[in-house]
Amino acid sequence: MAQIISYIKKDNSKAYMYKVYLGVDPITGKEKRTTRRNFKTKKEAQISLSRLLLDIEKNGLQTNNNTNHIKTFNQLHELWFKQHSKDIKNTTIQRIEQHFNNHILPKMGDMALNKITPLYCQDCLNEWSEKLATYKQLKTYVNMVFKYGILIGVISDNPMSRTITPKQKNKAPVNVSDSFYTKNELKQFFDCLEKLNDKRAYAFFRVLAFLGLRKGECMALLWKDIDFVNRLITIDKTLVELQDGSFVVNSTKTESSTRTIQMDDKTTKILREWKNHIIREKFALGIRDDNFSDNVVFCNSVFERDRQYLYKAYPNHVMAKVKKHFPKIKIIKVHDFRKTNASLLFESGASIKDVSQRLGHKNTKVTTDIYVMVTPTKQKETVELFSSYMNF
Repeated sequence: MAQIISYIKKDNSKAYMYKVYLGVDPITGKEKRTTRRNFKTKKEAQISLSRLLLDIEKNGLQTNNNTNHIKTFNQLHELWFKQHSKDIKNTTIQRIEQHFNNHILPKMGDMALNKITPLYCQDCLNEWSEKLATYKQLKTYVNMVFKYGILIGVISDNPMSRTITPKQKNKAPVNVSDSFYTKNELKQFFDCLEKLNDKRAYAFFRVLAFLGLRKGECMALLWKDIDFVNRLITIDKTLVELQDGSFVVNSTKTESSTRTIQMDDKTTKILREWKNHIIREKFALGIRDDNFSDNVVFCNSVFERDRQYLYKAYPNHVMAKVKKHFPKIKIIKVHDFRKTNASLLFESGASIKDVSQRLGHKNTKVTTDIYVMVTPTKQKETVELFSSYMNF
């Protein structure tokens, strides 16, 4: 609310001034106010104030940061991305950068903002829809950049908002049975791992198939996350490999992904045997480890502590190794061991709520949308039902 007041100047003459709140600077996030002085009459001050408010209403708040140099889409994108990336995970930043660098900027990056029309945006969107499953996400990001441009007063129109999103083409039918193992198929897979005498792979895939962990969650596990006495395992982090090959341990995918779940006896026994195997290897090499509980469960090497995490392609390489030695065995994607876990839990009589909580889904709808609907049972019965049903 502006207020016009009179004051006495140094020469004892009377003048008028006003102070007015202009709003919040969209770049700095700080409140912006201004003071205008030296008006001879109250009417002059009122006219100046009215013009200022009208200009702000029409053109938006002028920030302290000079945006006159922003002429191209790429320049606006860089300013938007600097602000947007402050509150998101490094993996999300990496994915957004890939979307822009691989698809959006090659089409729009060097173009002047005033030359990007709705028709051109429609052409880009149509082209992306022909080639990419993520074309709707690309449209969302372009929209966000243009909306930010309007917010900071660089442009007055969002051309991407005036496009029609093409319908997704019908995909070729997928054989559902190819996306998970049945009970017998899973047993055959573990029989193959046993014949290969790969203790690490056997324990790693046991955790994936019987506990339903995501690959990154499994790779981030520390020995202190496992309670062998109570047969509990705590999942509160995930391993991420960045484009430069470095590793980062992030919080879990969602808040509900942080969970503690119960293990069956056989899985607990396999993990205990794997732990004892690692300890024996260290002992044989003369390695003393006073902080063993801080080590990762599935380590790269017993020699190294700084580079102990497995590379993210490790499970894929294990699957390729199994396929090489046992060509007739069915091979599924690594993430489909999580689907296998859910499917076999349902088959063993577990409730949809129990399965949802074990997988770390936000709600049961997420589970049913991805997997199957079953009748409810109590969560405490889940692990015993599953262990009794699998029996290997």
